[in-house]
Amino acid sequence: MNFSKKTVMITGAVRNTGLAIAKEFAAAGANIILNGRKDSDVKRVADALRKDYGVEVLEACADIAVEKEVDRVFDSLEKQNIKLDVLVNNAVVQAVGYSFVDTPLDVLENAFKINVFGLFHCAQRAAKMMIAQGGGSIVNIGSNTAIRPVKKRTAYVATKGAAASLTRAMAIDLAEYNIRVNMVIAGYINSDRWPKLAKEDIERRHKNIPLGHECMGKDIARGVLFMASDESPRTTGSSILIDGGCTTQLVPTDCDV
Repeated sequence: MNFSKKTVMITGAVRNTGLAIAKEFAAAGANIILNGRKDSDVKRVADALRKDYGVEVLEACADIAVEKEVDRVFDSLEKQNIKLDVLVNNAVVQAVGYSFVDTPLDVLENAFKINVFGLFHCAQRAAKMMIAQGGGSIVNIGSNTAIRPVKKRTAYVATKGAAASLTRAMAIDLAEYNIRVNMVIAGYINSDRWPKLAKEDIERRHKNIPLGHECMGKDIARGVLFMASDESPRTTGSSILIDGGCTTQLVPTDCDV
């Protein structure tokens, strides 16, 4: 897939899945608008992408949970007359470890601020730019836990369910402007949290994944590129499930039925 001369904005792109997505787009020739919360992280990753892929990288440091910071970034893009071809809403807060009865309201509120309100606001500002340009593509990163929840992730599951519904609603409203909106639904993804897991926990996860291994960031990135590319011109309001088969199975291998 070729993204030469196209500009792609990725939120939460300085590590893990977001960074993998940024690298994959850069390898395909896209210029990158790189979002993260810390200036030092954004600059470090931006410098690496410029060096490794020879693409233009615009540093867009902002906390997407803060309305004024999102507006500052998009106001700057508009002032520079930048054409935004693709927005990837990847930024996320996990908000895990709380059972439903123990979930503090501020944890739920913060999860919605980033995973739903931040996604909404970025997509809304991007859509307004894309309408003026004649079209574009928005890809949201989802989770298979919104389809089949797991314990102690109430806030996270709720936000990912909201994001899935929002994706479909956005697709309907934006279709007339030639803006496609889709979702890549991820399962287990290898991240900087995995080295902290005990060996037996990783082995148990692998055993319960039908294909035998968690997704890598590159797996998710390739799904994002397809949804954003000219290879899927009639696809909107849709989703790709990339989870090694976890959602398809009724129960994991180590459960009795």
